[in-house]
Amino acid sequence: MKKTQIGWVVITVILIIDAFVLYENLNTQTLFITLSLSLCLLLLFGSLTLSIDEYYLRFSFGVGLISKRYPLSKIESCRPISYVPFGFGIRFRPGVILFNVSGYKALEISIKGKYRKIWIGTNEPEAFAEYMQKQFE
Repeated sequence: MKKTQIGWVVITVILIIDAFVLYENLNTQTLFITLSLSLCLLLLFGSLTLSIDEYYLRFSFGVGLISKRYPLSKIESCRPISYVPFGFGIRFRPGVILFNVSGYKALEISIKGKYRKIWIGTNEPEAFAEYMQKQFE
């Protein structure tokens, strides 16, 4: 099972900042730096792909430079959750690491032997949790 979520909020904010920079007609160097940073951010955080196969749960941002995988044998529990958004990208809360690009739903993963839970943003957490339960059987 694989799903890619587009980070519309991230994309919109970056485009608004770029439009403002272009409108202000700043010098060429500032324009180049701003647009280069915007392109890097879009490539890194423009989407989040979550996939589960018979061996691993994997997720990656954008083009895949920031990614993580967990063996299913190390996953203790998995459940869909809803949360109050507090930013996008990689966020730390007490006892939780959140990876998201859009929305307010996630898949909560508990790893054996780890204190922190992992929340992976997706607009289909119920489907992923159901699929994971089938993998555990």
